[in-house]
Amino acid sequence: MFTHLNVASAFSGHYGVTRPELLVEAAASQGASALAITDRDGLYGAVKHMGACLKLGIDPIVGVNLAVKDLGRVVVLAKGNDGGIGWAALCHVVSAAAKKGKPISITREELAELVIRDGLALCTVLIGQDTDFGFAAINRDRSTAAAALTEWRRFFAAKGALAIELTNHRTEPESAGSSAVASRMLALGDSMGVPSVLTNAVRYLSPDDALTADVLDSARFLEPLGSFTPQPNAQAWLKPPASMVSLAVEITNDRERAQRLLEATEALADRCRLNPPNDCGWGKPKTPEKSTLGIEGNPFEVLWQRAYSAIDWRYPNIKERRLLEIRNRLGKELVTINKLGFATYFLTVADVAQMIRDMKIRIAARGSGAGSLTNYLLGISGVDPIEHDLLFERFLSIERSSLPDIDIDVESARRHDIYRAIFRRYGSNRVTLLSMQSTYRGRGAMRDSGLALGLDEDQIDEIAANMWRFSARSFRSAIAQKPELAMVAEALEKDRKMNLLVDITERLDRLPRHISMHPCGVILGDATLLDLTPVEKSGLGLPMSQFDKDDMDPMGMLKLDVLGVRMQSAMAYAVRELERVKGEVLDLDAIAKDDEATFANIRTTNTLGIFQIESPGQRELTGKHQPTEFNDLTIQISLFRPGPMKGNMIAPYLDGRHGFAKAEYMHPDLEPILRETFGVVIFHEHVLRIFDKMTGCGLAKADEFRRSLEDPRVSASVEQFFRHQAAIRGYSPLVIEKVWEILKSFSSFGFCKAHGAAFALPTYQSAWLKTHHPTEFLAGLFTHDPGMYPRRLLVAEARRLGVNLLPIDVNLSTDEYLVETNGVRMALRDVQGMTEAELERIIENRPYNDVADFYRRARPSRRTLERLATVGALDSLVNGTEYNRGDILARVRELNAIVKRPVADPNQPMLDFELLERLPKGNTAPTKNEIVAAELAILKMDVTEHALEQYRPMLDEMGVVHSSELVGLRNKSEVLVAGIRVATQTPPMRSGKRVVFISLDDGYGCSDSTFFDEAQNRCSHILFNNRILIIAGKTRRTGANGVSIMAENAWDVRELWSQWKAKSA
Repeated sequence: MFTHLNVASAFSGHYGVTRPELLVEAAASQGASALAITDRDGLYGAVKHMGACLKLGIDPIVGVNLAVKDLGRVVVLAKGNDGGIGWAALCHVVSAAAKKGKPISITREELAELVIRDGLALCTVLIGQDTDFGFAAINRDRSTAAAALTEWRRFFAAKGALAIELTNHRTEPESAGSSAVASRMLALGDSMGVPSVLTNAVRYLSPDDALTADVLDSARFLEPLGSFTPQPNAQAWLKPPASMVSLAVEITNDRERAQRLLEATEALADRCRLNPPNDCGWGKPKTPEKSTLGIEGNPFEVLWQRAYSAIDWRYPNIKERRLLEIRNRLGKELVTINKLGFATYFLTVADVAQMIRDMKIRIAARGSGAGSLTNYLLGISGVDPIEHDLLFERFLSIERSSLPDIDIDVESARRHDIYRAIFRRYGSNRVTLLSMQSTYRGRGAMRDSGLALGLDEDQIDEIAANMWRFSARSFRSAIAQKPELAMVAEALEKDRKMNLLVDITERLDRLPRHISMHPCGVILGDATLLDLTPVEKSGLGLPMSQFDKDDMDPMGMLKLDVLGVRMQSAMAYAVRELERVKGEVLDLDAIAKDDEATFANIRTTNTLGIFQIESPGQRELTGKHQPTEFNDLTIQISLFRPGPMKGNMIAPYLDGRHGFAKAEYMHPDLEPILRETFGVVIFHEHVLRIFDKMTGCGLAKADEFRRSLEDPRVSASVEQFFRHQAAIRGYSPLVIEKVWEILKSFSSFGFCKAHGAAFALPTYQSAWLKTHHPTEFLAGLFTHDPGMYPRRLLVAEARRLGVNLLPIDVNLSTDEYLVETNGVRMALRDVQGMTEAELERIIENRPYNDVADFYRRARPSRRTLERLATVGALDSLVNGTEYNRGDILARVRELNAIVKRPVADPNQPMLDFELLERLPKGNTAPTKNEIVAAELAILKMDVTEHALEQYRPMLDEMGVVHSSELVGLRNKSEVLVAGIRVATQTPPMRSGKRVVFISLDDGYGCSDSTFFDEAQNRCSHILFNNRILIIAGKTRRTGANGVSIMAENAWDVRELWSQWKAKSA
């Protein structure tokens, strides 16, 4: 038996190759009773490693490979079975090293202070060939090596605090990794009384993975292979015990000494074996202490009192019978919460929610938590689970003890303010942000592989441009299937390097690439939180745990998702503008949810800017569905998901809804459950109720059965239980078979109704605002840009709604879009390249009298000044009847030519005659096409006129149809449409074949085209690489107000324009 003590997993970014689970599996198959993980710079893979070890019955050992300032790299291993003090010390070592940011490193003094306490070693430091001691040994400098080892021994004098790491990678004699160097290090250690241990400095699972490690090295060094010193061979793999024994003998040239070396290695491994529950708090829920929440008594009693007292708030003037129903439901929920010991958890989330509301920030819950009456009464959720028939058991039950997951949506513009407020509220010792591991996907993997192989940058860019939404591991199969990759397919037949590119790209699939701040996760714990997780500095400057979301449940950590949603910001902004301009105070959460005008507006399918239902597919579904009430939105949002679409749930539901087919309920007992969806099983809640009705298992157990359907290892036992219990309750074999087939397939397709209802709320609210306050709503959309389309598409929507978009004006515009009496004023922030300092100076020093006055007091950069003039932001500073924009631009160029800008001093008269306003006259004004081109370049929007209009003569001659005219055409009409590509989607389809959906904006709305295989073969090279397209196809009616195009071909408008002009000339 041999225990590997230095093992880098794939979570050692751009270094390790293999995921922890696979390493543990391999070690267990070799007969190991323990395995270490020692990722570089952090404990990124530690929790996954511990979980894999526990699953396979071997002991985890955890350490870190860390840079020690000016002295190389060491491995630090935590001692185990010591009540967690070793694990805590390791966490603090990593946190200290990461405190100052990149590159992560620690001084030897800091390291010694953290791993030794009161003369007791809490960790063991391994010094190997990557340290000053090792470098001296490699250079055969015994005196320097001895001096270095003496210093290490002085700092780590406590018993068990220091060991020499010997590695034999069978490299060239006398080089790093050779047995000769290891032998010298061993001899010196023996002579100085420092113990030695054997490792293989593992980077990958098998020798075949060495090539992947080479590519990762290339990405780390940002150099192609051959430009840096590579790993010498493929020896850094997880070798079996017999191989390690041989290496020990090679180092010692003495079997007895080799045996002692191996025994010392195992002795250290034994001291470092962790007991995750006792050492790391594994599986034990951790929430802030009740004193932190201002609670003195029993937290459950406080929760009970708060929930019951809120009934009058949420349900005023309710009838007695309904009140009894609510109290009964609440009582059951609270009993479950108490049994699980989660009262403090709910009070903590409620405390955060209230804090956010006190900050005057919009807040809404999402996910299964919306199914909890407790959450509704505590103000965490705004969705009434009684009204929408949601189930608490889908969210939480005594059948599972993991912490529930409550997600909160807030205004994206205020998300960072909320994070900082949480840190202030609970203290930095109880709070940290969550991290996430960005992994290699198709394009990123190909780019790094191309870099490693030394491919030309232009060639890499060309391939990347045609890699459209597929994983790295399917690169070769995508090349064979996707027409746009035909050039790569052709190169594969004759270019060995191109074949290698594909192979390497596939090797990198899903490997961790780098760590970043999770977009919404905050970890809340007690005062011991930083003893349990290492932290590093996030991009926000706040501490961030090195653990990701999948590590939270095993570690018992409370993860609160505070997700910044731009639509929440847009709606909040619209409400504020409404009050600022018109004095109307609107409580958006209190509006009636049955407004007919709102639903009528939704049914037109003009849903651009409306949360969740603005995509091409959702617009088509809206036209077919024609929602009339709030629950329809819940159903529609839930249907338009990959699972329900693959499961063919949409067509049967629509047929039943519109009376084209009779609803099939399978059994009269199931009709009350499935009536709302016309017999189609859509929601998780449906499955729970069907299990409960047909087996009597109870809703809590039913949810566990639902979860088990996804696991082939246990689904067979669930089926046996269902069939047996349903038969006992009198259901016929035919009914049982029919229902089971639906339940079995549901595991891949269903959706949580509570989640759908939580999404439906902002969907309805945004639709209501667009219907009743379109100007303010558009101001919010422009300011916070919440949609899936480029902002320029909102310009066309503003025109359609009759909302004037007022130009940027340095005397009137701010950093936000402002509602004025005659429209919406564009924001200064839209000018590309303007700095925050410039924006602040422009606002602070106005009003301006003329161009020179603006130049002197606002002090814009030359580039910003010219851009502002180009888009008309200085037009109001001159007499428009006497001067044109060409004159303004000429004056700007004069001012930009001044070598030294005069400094404005209010106490001194300005005598510089160059700054006296004297606009030149008679310059050529820019043409409309030039203005539009400039707007697109500087504002990313074509405000004056749609960019397509410059091609109008050709388009009219060709008979191109406006998007707004499509709804009046008959089914299967042959059409040409044109526009700027604003959306390209390739969603998963039931057939498994790729279908491309293209949306074009032509200034009159959007047209949606569908490209199947044959059409893709004709023009895929056009679809993904060109912005302005003409598409030929046939109309397909999708409802009273819906029409899409079955595409047959596509062309680049600019190419056709060149041909048309040449022909016309």
